[in-house]
Amino acid sequence: MRRFIDLHVKSPPETDGLREMLELAAKLGFSGLGMVADRALFDSAKGMAPDQGLDLVSRADLRPKSPRDLTASLGRMRGRFEMIAVECQSKAVARQAAKDNRVDVLCFPTTVQERRKVGFDRQEASLAAGANCSYEVNVSDLLGKSPKVASGLTSIIREEVENARRFDVPLVVSSGAVNPLLMRDPRGLASVLNLFDIGEEEGLEAVSTTPWRLVETNRGKLGPGYVLPGVRVV
Repeated sequence: MRRFIDLHVKSPPETDGLREMLELAAKLGFSGLGMVADRALFDSAKGMAPDQGLDLVSRADLRPKSPRDLTASLGRMRGRFEMIAVECQSKAVARQAAKDNRVDVLCFPTTVQERRKVGFDRQEASLAAGANCSYEVNVSDLLGKSPKVASGLTSIIREEVENARRFDVPLVVSSGAVNPLLMRDPRGLASVLNLFDIGEEEGLEAVSTTPWRLVETNRGKLGPGYVLPGVRVV
């Protein structure tokens, strides 16, 4: 059986809302959640997650203003989180993030104008493939938009997905939910990829095997004795 994980949810500021998200995630069929939260809220969620049968993954979303800012942030935060995502606000940041193997996931702006300027192009896909960095589709980016904006974003994301597949960049689909109303079940997330010419099997991989592989790799790196890929002190 597949184990599903929504790699991107953002915790609400109150404990009751946090508990509701965890309970809903379990009911929807998830085994894990990648959560963006401050340390106190994450610790609270970590304490509640086992009761729901959930494996909670700590995630940081970085929004650096420059490549130098990105490098400094990675130096501070890489060892503190199991998952590091970068929302690329400029081409310079996107290029740097794509080639830095401390970055796990690449995300992009949600406005059509900014996405056209910064979106995931072939050069970034080539760099990301070499650094084993993943490309993430957040379903929440498409929700609540006008038909014109949603259509424009869909067209751009379809091109980005094509670039990712051309260079064998791992593809992840997440909810990006900030509240329970934005959460979707695993097959619901996977089905959104139909908009980008992704079939059912590949879509399910993007919400199960691919993100779990990323989590397990990073946990290995954060474990005791890790030196380099394939090198560990015992």
